[in-house]
This record gives sequence, structure tokens and C-alpha cells, in this order.
Amino acid sequence: MALIPVYGRFVGDCIALLVAVDTEDTIDEVAAKIAVHVIGPRLPDEPGAKGFEVLAGGRTLAPTSRLKDLSPRPLQWLDVRWKW
Repeated sequence: MALIPVYGRFVGDCIALLVAVDTEDTIDEVAAKIAVHVIGPRLPDEPGAKGFEVLAGGRTLAPTSRLKDLSPRPLQWLDVRWKW
């Protein structure tokens, strides 16, 4: 268990966020930690969406994998988008 800062951006938003995440977090939990700062305040909720996807380096990460499986670097860039 280690907290690390990552840059997160929700696709469609214009602001990158500095978010503290735990290496034991699942990718779904990381997505939620980023999305909570965007959905509602700047972007509307999408009732038809089936949750979120996280992308690192252009590839979609498995939602149930742990962040530590990615071997994250501090300040790594992660994109979050709606899952349809």
C-alpha cells in the first residue's frame, strides 16, 4: 500500500487533475477517484454509460486489475472515459 500522485484527465474535460491514488486500488477505483472531480461539476452524468474505462499510454486497462500491476510512476498520465 503506497499513495502516489497521478495526473488524471476525464476525456471531454479541459482540466488535468492531480489525484492521490493507492497502488492497491483497482482500476475501477482509480477511475472513480478521477471522475468524482469532473462528473457533476464540469461534465454531465451519462445515465446510459456502464461505468468508466481507464487508459494508459493509449491502451485500456482491465477494470479489476490493481494499479500496482501497471507499475505506476509518480505523476503518470491516465485518461478516464465513459464505458458504453
